[in-house]
Amino acid sequence: MARINFVFGQTLAFDSLAPNTIALDGTVQGPQIDATGRRFSFDHHAGCIRLVTLATCQQVATALTLGMVVDEETTILINDLDADTVLAVWLLLHPERVGEARVKELVERIGLTDAHGPICPPHAIHRELAPVYGSKEPQTLEMLGGFLAKVSAYADGTWQEPAARPERKSDGFGWSPARGWEVVTSTTGFEQVYKMGHLVAILYTEAPNGTVMYTLGKRSDLVPFDITGLLARLNAIEPGWGGSSTVGGSPHKPDGSRSSLSPEQVLEVAKN
Repeated sequence: MARINFVFGQTLAFDSLAPNTIALDGTVQGPQIDATGRRFSFDHHAGCIRLVTLATCQQVATALTLGMVVDEETTILINDLDADTVLAVWLLLHPERVGEARVKELVERIGLTDAHGPICPPHAIHRELAPVYGSKEPQTLEMLGGFLAKVSAYADGTWQEPAARPERKSDGFGWSPARGWEVVTSTTGFEQVYKMGHLVAILYTEAPNGTVMYTLGKRSDLVPFDITGLLARLNAIEPGWGGSSTVGGSPHKPDGSRSSLSPEQVLEVAKN
């Protein structure tokens, strides 16, 4: 079975990867392939067009279907836990199951939601494969193991949908071409902000050590707003901001803390 190396927030250059290494979902920015050295980056955050690039779990499923070899010498690199990453890891640990009907359905549904957001209704298990949004609990390999067990239960047909867990609300700012930036309060996520008529949103909530967790997003690549440019401007002020053309966020620091910037400072950068 492949080995898992999990360092929260770590990003690496593709050329630094050892042979027989698979980097997932932003650990290396952008999708890349070195078939000779068996080095792969499955990612949809940089160096790609988000509208047409498959989510990480879909890329992995396709690669396995097309013959990519994963063995006990393979190292899997991850830097954050979300449903897309968790499912991609599960596939790499169970490559023989990639063609099963329940697995294929899960890959398609989780992949669509992760790539394109709440406009693609999430699978019932989606939120059960990641920490609660804004959680201050440190991410660990043990936590990953719990999420992987849920995927196995679903694939085996034994998973039972739990009672709905409370929504963690966040504040933020919404943007539309006609109205510009407006304050958004007590939102439960991007879907609610988009229903208000905004096409872009900056949502934030408390994070460890007095920092703030920010998530930036826009409805799709068809929206005339440069998320990549905004992330670059924020990164110039506070290194660690990053993401894709449609979604991104604040730094991931090893101790679990996020951004030291205030919401007012982030909004000011967004306006310029």
